[in-house]
Amino acid sequence: MNFKKVAVAGMLLVSAMGAQAADYNLGNLSAGYTNFTYNVASGSFMDKIAFNLTSQSNGSFGAGALNFTVGGVPLLNISGLSLALFDGSDNQLGNGLDFSINALNGGNYYLKVSGVANGLAGGMYGGGINVSAVPEPGTWTTLLAGLAMFGFMAYRRRQQ
Repeated sequence: MNFKKVAVAGMLLVSAMGAQAADYNLGNLSAGYTNFTYNVASGSFMDKIAFNLTSQSNGSFGAGALNFTVGGVPLLNISGLSLALFDGSDNQLGNGLDFSINALNGGNYYLKVSGVANGLAGGMYGGGINVSAVPEPGTWTTLLAGLAMFGFMAYRRRQQ
């Protein structure tokens, strides 16, 4: 009889530690920094963090586990944390805990964050997205024209 109770308790524990997933939405992102922090229950997890870029942008993406130990006991801990960026068509564009991608078109994207929370209270992770505008072609033309003008002025002064 005791064996049955132990077996049932073990099965409940294993099922409680099954994979979990959560969906979050950061909304529209334009130039600037956006951070996020989420708690996860014990077990493996795969969270999806959606966002929309309002125009063509360069993006830097990063994440890290926020582990917390008291007296040698891990209260919050995540192992095997991974981060990947996908576009609206589920194409993976980049991965790693710290990466950048240039010239992302305006549109829908999402980050997939996964790992195993194995602290007594699960785990916590945080990260950020830094978005910067891609210069318009006219901006580059103006910059090059200005540099050419300074070069011509320097050339003329040397001639006199």
